[in-house]
Amino acid sequence: MTCPCPGATEAASDPAVHARVTVAPTRDCPVARLGEQHGLRELIPPSTPVDAPQAVVETTDEDALRALDVCPIVPVGDATVCRLDALERDGERVHACGHDHCLAHGFDFLPLDPYHSHWAGDRVRCSFAAVDADAVRETTSALADAGFDVSLDQLVRDDKGSDGELPEIAQIALGGLTERQREVAAVAVDRGYFDPDGPTAETVAADIGVSKSTLSEHLRAVQRALVRQTFVTES
Repeated sequence: MTCPCPGATEAASDPAVHARVTVAPTRDCPVARLGEQHGLRELIPPSTPVDAPQAVVETTDEDALRALDVCPIVPVGDATVCRLDALERDGERVHACGHDHCLAHGFDFLPLDPYHSHWAGDRVRCSFAAVDADAVRETTSALADAGFDVSLDQLVRDDKGSDGELPEIAQIALGGLTERQREVAAVAVDRGYFDPDGPTAETVAADIGVSKSTLSEHLRAVQRALVRQTFVTES
C-alpha cells in the first residue's frame, strides 16, 4: 500500500516539537467576555464561513446570555448550547469586534491547526505539534501578527524512539535573563499561571506587586529565550 503523503515515512522518524500556548484577545472580544463571565465548555466554529459560531456555556441563565448578545438554543444539564449571532460573518468581517481572525471561526489563518484547544476564562489554550520546528514558530508569530497576545506555556521535543521512552522537556539556559525576569517567571509558575485553571494575569501581577503590562513584558522576555533556544538551530 502506497503512503498518500510524500515524505511521511521520513517525517515520522523525526523528533516532533510540541508547543502549548495561551492566546488572549487584545481588543474587546465577545467570546473572551462570555468565557470570563460564564465559562466556555466548548466552542464550535461554523460549518460555512458566513454562519454564526455556537458555544456550550456554563450557565442556564438565559437573560444573562441574551445581555451578551448570545442566543440560547437548548439547556444541557447545568450548561446551555447557544448561537453567537453577534459573530456571524458578513463577507470577511465579524460584526461584534471587527477582528479579521476571530477565534470563534477557527484557526484556518494559521500554518498549523492546534491538536487541542480549550477556553480558560477569557483566554484560549492551544497545543500545536509539528516535525518542522519552524512551523510552530511561524504559527505563534502568525497569532501575534493577527493581533493576539501570545504566551508560551511549554515547549517539548519528543525524542522518544522505538523503546517508547517518554518525551524529554527541552533544556533551556536562562543566563541571558535578568534576575527580575527570572523571579517574575518563577512566581508565575508557582502561582499556577500556566495551568489550565490558573489565575489571571491581573491576579499574578497583583501578587508580585507589578502592573499587568510589566508582568507581560517580563514573561515575554522569558518566552523569547525559550523560543530562540528551542527552535533556532545552528546553521
